Amino acid sequence: MEIQLQSGQNISLRTATVADVEALQNLVKQYYEFDQIPYVPDEIESGLRTLLSDGSLGQAWLVLQGTQPAGYVIFTYGFDVEFGGRLATITDLYLDPGHRRQGLGGKVLQHVETFCRSIGLRGLELQVESDNTEARALYTKFGFRPADRIPMSKRIKPL
Repeated sequence: MEIQLQSGQNISLRTATVADVEALQNLVKQYYEFDQIPYVPDEIESGLRTLLSDGSLGQAWLVLQGTQPAGYVIFTYGFDVEFGGRLATITDLYLDPGHRRQGLGGKVLQHVETFCRSIGLRGLELQVESDNTEARALYTKFGFRPADRIPMSKRIKPL
């Protein structure tokens, strides 16, 4: 699936496939450096391959300028009684610095929400660094509200 997001700049959104792992991995690395998230190449590659091989887990889309990657969005599916059913969590949304502050992030969010609604999801969540004021402003503009709780996580190593 490919949709045109901004015709004047030839910006589109395309469903990522396993053939896009290398391009996605490069974008993930840039995003993690930006947000100072530890980047473990083997884990990222494994996670991307798993996600892109099993559509029941979620979706990954590349933001393209022409044929060149300019960003990406990844969301995974879950279930939460609080939302009354299935929901999606945007785990990654990244745009190259040259593509920010032009309305593109909002168009990506609108497309994700429309897609989620079309497949019957009941909620959409995301996480954002507390000091990333630009991203927080964008997400607030599109109806996201902070929850009065903090995410906690624990890595589980395979046996």
